[in-house]
Amino acid sequence: MKKRIVFAGGDKRQVYAARKLLKYGYEVYLAGLDNTETEIPAMENFYDADIIVLPVTGLKDGFIPSHYSDKELKIDVDKLRGKQVFMGKAQTLNAHEAVVFDLLKSEYFAQANALPSAEGAVMVALQNYEGTVKGARCLVIGYGRIGKVLSQILRALGARVSVATRSKKKAEIIESDGNTPIDTLKLTSLRGYDIVFNTADALVLDSGVLRNSDSSTLIIDLASVPGGVDFKTAEKLGFKAVHALGLPGRYSPRTAGEIISDTILKVLKEE
Repeated sequence: MKKRIVFAGGDKRQVYAARKLLKYGYEVYLAGLDNTETEIPAMENFYDADIIVLPVTGLKDGFIPSHYSDKELKIDVDKLRGKQVFMGKAQTLNAHEAVVFDLLKSEYFAQANALPSAEGAVMVALQNYEGTVKGARCLVIGYGRIGKVLSQILRALGARVSVATRSKKKAEIIESDGNTPIDTLKLTSLRGYDIVFNTADALVLDSGVLRNSDSSTLIIDLASVPGGVDFKTAEKLGFKAVHALGLPGRYSPRTAGEIISDTILKVLKEE
């Protein structure tokens, strides 16, 4: 007998993930997604499910974020006993009696999510940069999964791409990939760049770097809260600095949702 799975809260990613699992024969429900048009039935008490899928963004102050419901969904950790829970930022859920799988710690999820994240970053650039990406002088800080894919897309669009890294080994790879490597530790200014994308989970663009830079440079920060940019200083100096979070859910919900469902399927099959 297939397990009952409920997707509680979140955004359109949850709906697309639910649809894919439905095709695999699972008994699938939604909760806290009342304002979406879908064929998937709602579950009034989502604790009745065997598997509960919470948002990739995690919980906020004990509530389940839901972009498609007028009701607040408060989590009751006592009712999660014996349940299997999939979510992002599992540290926001203090439930010792549940089996919790953190999607963000899955290598498969991270690799697959790099492309929609990178494409979303380019979309943010297109919406906020007044020039064309072709010919733009772009700096990508960090050469992890997202940084690598992002630099490939920017180069394909005709941008002049530099990549900052602290790793000498990665610097060699960056150069062999057709980009200009920059030592992050020597990054003291953003002068000469039209668009800067930060993917590093560290305060790289601090007040010192920003004060030594030209405020006409567009800054797009992809790092999780608190980010890698001193946003207060950036605002004071007149920079357009965008903290671009949740890009897959915003620009590629179908693909991002199917990545969630594929990750869940991999875990369930391994069991």
